[in-house]
Amino acid sequence: MTTLLRRHPVLATTDLDEARTSVGETFCPHGLTVTDRRGALSLVHNAASVGSIGINYLRYGDEVRITPGTFGSFYLVQIPLSGRARVRVGDTDVVSDRRFASLPSPTLPVDMVWSADCEQLLVHIPRDAVQSAAGTDEPVIFHPLVDLAAPTVASWMRLVRYACDEVDGESGLLNSPLAARHFEQVMVGGLLAAQPNTSTHGPRADETVVTSRAVRHTLSLIEEHPEKSWRVADLAAEAGVSARTLQASFHRERGTTPLEELRRVRLTRAHQDLVAGGPGAESVTEVAARWGFFHLGRFSQAYRAEFGESPSRTLAS
Repeated sequence: MTTLLRRHPVLATTDLDEARTSVGETFCPHGLTVTDRRGALSLVHNAASVGSIGINYLRYGDEVRITPGTFGSFYLVQIPLSGRARVRVGDTDVVSDRRFASLPSPTLPVDMVWSADCEQLLVHIPRDAVQSAAGTDEPVIFHPLVDLAAPTVASWMRLVRYACDEVDGESGLLNSPLAARHFEQVMVGGLLAAQPNTSTHGPRADETVVTSRAVRHTLSLIEEHPEKSWRVADLAAEAGVSARTLQASFHRERGTTPLEELRRVRLTRAHQDLVAGGPGAESVTEVAARWGFFHLGRFSQAYRAEFGESPSRTLAS
């Protein structure tokens, strides 16, 4: 495991109540339960600050459910260093891992499950700092799934890593209050520029950009590996979103579902094989089975609807 901020320990404990109380004092009161009764909590919490921004390293050492309700006064960028977290923010479910961070907004209820091997770097940003930088008195709602590979996000993450290195040093630049205040402004402004939110992308930013990216990623997976026995849950995990979110995104953007898209791609591959086959090659049944169609009648019906002729006609031509 990669333990960050070693020079700034807050608590290391195996006591659930002590962990709940201490972490609650740093962030906000919350429910904390170990999901496996036979589990053994082993909390490590380190924390430092740059101006009003808190930087925290946190791991629980066992699968836990965390139920803070709403954060109220702060934003929390949750960046997994290992493991994964299932995070529900309002009505949106996201899966966070080393490819995707999560970003709950203060006014939306939060419910999280961290895996036993989950370690996270948590960036705590005051709500008033975000609203001031955005020039609004209204709550700023961010899209809760943060694509760490996006260029602007990757640039912002370099600021986070720099902050971690500086606060762990003996006499870093950010020990200067003036430098810390300027850096805080860059961090907040950078987050507003990097991550879709209602102040810069309109009132429905929390429903668009990252889910569109998840749809594109899923389409690429299906095109590259249509032979795999994909389930919606598998595709959603690969895309970093929940199955429900992926289904809704496909319906909104393509008027279809991930599995309907998979069937379409498999039909196309079967069509290509039949066109290339010709007399004396594989049978229709063999081609259909290779692409996951084991009911020949249904395959023929779907094939005719897609290509305007029967599979046997394609093979014979």
